[in-house]
Amino acid sequence: ISDPGHQTTQPRDLGDLFKSIPGFSVVKRGGYALDPVFRGFKYEQLNIIYDGGLQTTNACPARMDPATTHVSPNEVSKIEVLKGPFNVRYGAATGATINIVTENWESGHTGIGGYVEGGYETNGQGKFTQFQLQQNKTLDWLLSASWKDYGNYHSGDGTVVPSSFHALDYSAKLGYDLTPDQRIQVNWRQAAARDILHAGLSMDSDLDDTYILSLDYRWKNITPRVTALAAKVFGSQVNHVMSNTRRPNFRMMEAIAEVMASNYGGRLEATINPGKKTMINTGLDWRALHRDGDRNRLVKRNMMTGELLPTPVSFTDAIWQDSYLDNYGIFAESRHYLNTRWTATAGLRLDAVHSVAREPAREILELYGDGTRSNELNISGTLSALYEPAEGWQFQLAAGRGVRTANLIERYIDHFTIGMDAYEYVGNPNLKPEANHQIELGLKRQTNRLMFEANIFGALITNYISAVVDPSLPRKFAGSLPYSRRFVNLKKVLQSGFEFQTSLALTHTMSLIWSGSYTRAENLELQVPVAEIPPL
Repeated sequence: ISDPGHQTTQPRDLGDLFKSIPGFSVVKRGGYALDPVFRGFKYEQLNIIYDGGLQTTNACPARMDPATTHVSPNEVSKIEVLKGPFNVRYGAATGATINIVTENWESGHTGIGGYVEGGYETNGQGKFTQFQLQQNKTLDWLLSASWKDYGNYHSGDGTVVPSSFHALDYSAKLGYDLTPDQRIQVNWRQAAARDILHAGLSMDSDLDDTYILSLDYRWKNITPRVTALAAKVFGSQVNHVMSNTRRPNFRMMEAIAEVMASNYGGRLEATINPGKKTMINTGLDWRALHRDGDRNRLVKRNMMTGELLPTPVSFTDAIWQDSYLDNYGIFAESRHYLNTRWTATAGLRLDAVHSVAREPAREILELYGDGTRSNELNISGTLSALYEPAEGWQFQLAAGRGVRTANLIERYIDHFTIGMDAYEYVGNPNLKPEANHQIELGLKRQTNRLMFEANIFGALITNYISAVVDPSLPRKFAGSLPYSRRFVNLKKVLQSGFEFQTSLALTHTMSLIWSGSYTRAENLELQVPVAEIPPL
């Protein structure tokens, strides 16, 4: 990624860093909480992890707090993008696996070092400061913190865009080398954001607190055949409060929602070298996701006439319905170096998924009865070949299948406006997992001054999960649209496209960069009116 110190504006959150990567765009709901999109794949279609396995997730159903808001951008040293469903080691993915690597003291350095910086932006009166301090010995540590205070910014025509927020976060890492080949490290992060305005959503965030703890162990050079063993366990929790206190409809109705999401998991991986030309990574992983929380409404006026009610009426709406999603995975990926020019890679992954809503809402029970539990067994795999005809040249052809289980929003959401439109959305616990079958061709050329990289891909996605307007589901709350959207499986969707990036070094300190991308999606299923879709 680019050095933040050389950017024209500081990244407001980690999602800002993706805007300069070819193939990426962001979903922007205000000045904060930018959600990355890659080749049209978004949300859980992108497997976003930190430091090779740690995961966190949003507590808000409208994604006011995507995974990219829970770690400060000043901690990030690089972003690794594993395009497509061509990697089985870090979890199931249909669109891409994104590994966000945070800062570590470089091997070989000793002593204490760090930095302090700050800045101010006139548009929005943005103020920020951040620092980092670290030491490397047998026992090493790293401390990092940042503070941001941004107001509403003005668009080009002078329109004020509600986008203010305050954010404070810090992290601490402590590592110890047990032996020259064994290391243990513990990481702690805490982030606190307040008074976040979302111009593109119906509510604002009053509070968003994140707590992340992880423990890593690594053992190298175990035997001539078993060259490495890595283990990670982690836990994260997000507490999120949103309300309409700053919105015009507050005079009619007060609404406040307190939700939480906890994410626990771990992984164990061994690196095996059965021969001089073969390397195998195999292991298992586990992730347990739990979400809960309600929305409380106090109706003060008649929603039709606007007249003040004699006695305000209170309601409680179940958002997450005490829902759980557990994923147990086992994987193996083999890389075989055929000769100095050819490398072949093959991988296979098996995921066992269990989900349940322990306190399902009345509407969900009416639609699906007690069928809110589901169990799945999903198979993903990949096969690729890398050809390097000469120094600085790479050609790669890859084919893969990645399977994504439906997330908790798609399974259990109950009449909430979670999209970029005004429809209420209704979940479907009977959704089939979404499977992406993709083929991709890549070319890379690297010299001292020139870098050129291009990829072209085609993806056939079966059981694509989408939300369609369902006339059999009337809107539950007041609004202009009479019906709701229900999550369903589309039979087939085809996505295709390409991206490229060129970098030419003009001097030691100046480069010319040119990049671009194109993605096209097509529903291959004959569009049938929702009323004619067979009962679920």
